[in-house]
Amino acid sequence: MVEVPIFIVVRDMLSPLQQLLAWLERAGHERIYLVDNESTYPPMVEFLAATPHTVVSCGWNMGHRSPWLSGAVFEHADGEQYVVTDPDIVPDEDCPLDAVSHFAEVLSAHPEVQRVGFGLHIDDLPDHYAPKADVIAWESPFWQNEVAPGLFSAPIDTTFALARVPRAQAMPSLRTGPPYVARHLPWYDNTAEPTEELLYYRQHGDRALTHWTRPSIPGRERRLLDRQIAER
Repeated sequence: MVEVPIFIVVRDMLSPLQQLLAWLERAGHERIYLVDNESTYPPMVEFLAATPHTVVSCGWNMGHRSPWLSGAVFEHADGEQYVVTDPDIVPDEDCPLDAVSHFAEVLSAHPEVQRVGFGLHIDDLPDHYAPKADVIAWESPFWQNEVAPGLFSAPIDTTFALARVPRAQAMPSLRTGPPYVARHLPWYDNTAEPTEELLYYRQHGDRALTHWTRPSIPGRERRLLDRQIAER
């Protein structure tokens, strides 16, 4: 197994983080850094105080770029390949535990590529998730350009990906197909019945809050999303 530092962007949502950590621990990963964007949800605060993993406290909500803005990547992954991921990207139950090693092999075989990460399921999204059609429209192009068996040329940012160096660009990048696939857990929420945790996250979020966690996409973001999909 390739042992690389793994940076997880953290902000209040505990249950998906616990699922991701369970997979990482099962896979034998030990260099795990929880980059906390000033979580205030009491169960998360308690968890961070007790976790054996390293917690990097940002001091304020730096958003999805916190692993870089906080300096965590440059301090703990100097000169190394590394993983950055949101806390709600969880590998499929059939995903091999050597996923990060597989990503490293792909990076080695494709020197032109800066990042390699999981392709995301869009084939099993539930009808009770209101923006289902939007997700499918947004994500479908990422499955269209297969450059090698099981490898798709597609942009990838903080969706669980291995980066070549601390200052790696987001492109060019590759996403993997089955069995190396993951789920973005917010896409499986029951929009009509949000959990207490999700309600807290929405109520205490800010402009960095992703629209996929909202019950509906606000007007300005709705127009932007529609335009981006149409331009593809």
